[in-house]
Amino acid sequence: MIPAKIEDVFIQVTTDFSGVITNIVAGKFAEKAFQIHSSIFKTCPFLEGTLEALEHQQQFTLETMVIDFNSVEYNVDIELFKEEQNISVLIHNRTNVYKIVEQLNQNRNDIFFIKRELAEKNEELKKLRKIADKANEEKSRFLAMMSHEIRNPLNVILGYSEMISQEKINDNVAQYAKLLAISGNNLKVIVNDILDLSRIEAGKLELIHTVININEIVTNCVENYRLQNKNSAVELLLNIENKIPENILGDQVRINQILSNLLSNAVKFTQKGKISVDVKMEYDNSDSTKIVFLVSDSGRGMTSLQASKIFDEYQQNKKSDNRVFGGAGLGLSIVKRLLKEMKGSISVKSTLNEGSVFKVEIPFLKGNSSKIIESEIEENSSIKSIVNKRILVADDDALNQTIVAHILAKENVILTQVKDGLEALNILKTTTFDLVLLDIHMPNITGEQLMQQKNEFHQSNRVTPFLALTANTTKEDLERYYHIGFVDVISKPYTAVEFVEKMKKNI
Repeated sequence: MIPAKIEDVFIQVTTDFSGVITNIVAGKFAEKAFQIHSSIFKTCPFLEGTLEALEHQQQFTLETMVIDFNSVEYNVDIELFKEEQNISVLIHNRTNVYKIVEQLNQNRNDIFFIKRELAEKNEELKKLRKIADKANEEKSRFLAMMSHEIRNPLNVILGYSEMISQEKINDNVAQYAKLLAISGNNLKVIVNDILDLSRIEAGKLELIHTVININEIVTNCVENYRLQNKNSAVELLLNIENKIPENILGDQVRINQILSNLLSNAVKFTQKGKISVDVKMEYDNSDSTKIVFLVSDSGRGMTSLQASKIFDEYQQNKKSDNRVFGGAGLGLSIVKRLLKEMKGSISVKSTLNEGSVFKVEIPFLKGNSSKIIESEIEENSSIKSIVNKRILVADDDALNQTIVAHILAKENVILTQVKDGLEALNILKTTTFDLVLLDIHMPNITGEQLMQQKNEFHQSNRVTPFLALTANTTKEDLERYYHIGFVDVISKPYTAVEFVEKMKKNI
């Protein structure tokens, strides 16, 4: 039994050799068009001549033929088989099949064009990515160059401010020097913030995981701001839970940066009342701990809208804040990004005219207490005296030379100063030194080029420690300086204390 649905898509008839239908064998497709004793050529005119030419016992197929029935055209395939007495004609209705095939072909064409368009778009994206990468590289180079160009005069501003403040001067001049130093430090913060933001965006900011003591970091940070705070109407408080683990793994510099940023804002915007720093432990186990830092103030506070935007880049709640307090509005944005790198978080609760509470949560891994003791012993043992030591300083900036001479005059060293790399090379060939400081960017021969000519130095100077004086202190820069032979780097701008400590450490 042939299913009804199948019968509707075919018909099989037999004809004599002249094309007259002699029998309807099976099927119901277009059955009214194929009647016994009628000519098959009426419905299938293309069979004329074909039937006569058929070979006996040989199957012959005609594909994609068209027949007309009830004013409707049908696509059919026809199979012919010539026997001794008649011809078997099997007609398949492929109209729907051809429609589907046609649609599939169209879909295939569409897919082809889509794939070609995607390929073209991918090529465009590759080109755009190359352009973006090049733009990022150019931006990094620009920031590095601008960092150097800004930090050099900034070193002079801060250096001379420090020198002036140490002189016997009247109160007005002392106040001017103080304001000059404050403005210089504000500019230093802005430069550092911009570079930090650039490093984070480029994915080049790397955290250091060493054994640290949270109690010491927080205490030192708060004491630093307590000394800076000249407003007697504001009380600075510190509360640390006794159960805070002593030794954990973390980045001391970045934790101090986070706390300093929050404390700096609290001091700026609090005219009276109190600022408090609370350190608590959220959880603690054998491997890790989470510590919560709360920085609260009784300052001017914020609206909910202001608080929701406070961690955005370049965000300052009042247009006058930049002029009054300085800064570029990057501090809290960088804090948030640093905490994200640390797997931590920051949030704020604030009430206008009442104050704000910033909450910082940071997870830490546990450290080994013996390591911190060893590192302290090693660090302390490396600090030596530079009295009567022969020091060579090469720097093409005359103002920087004056600052260095002023700092080292108090240390009773035997100082030699030259203005470029060529002079430094000539003197290193003939005179021995205990320590050499080279500015990286000098005319004639740069500090880096000079380090690569060590074989031309006097024999004793080939083992002399060399320090790099530079404003370029990215990770890549530092690795390059250490690779070519510098033992340490003094970053511009530097304070007199930092400058001398670096020298004593490496003498």
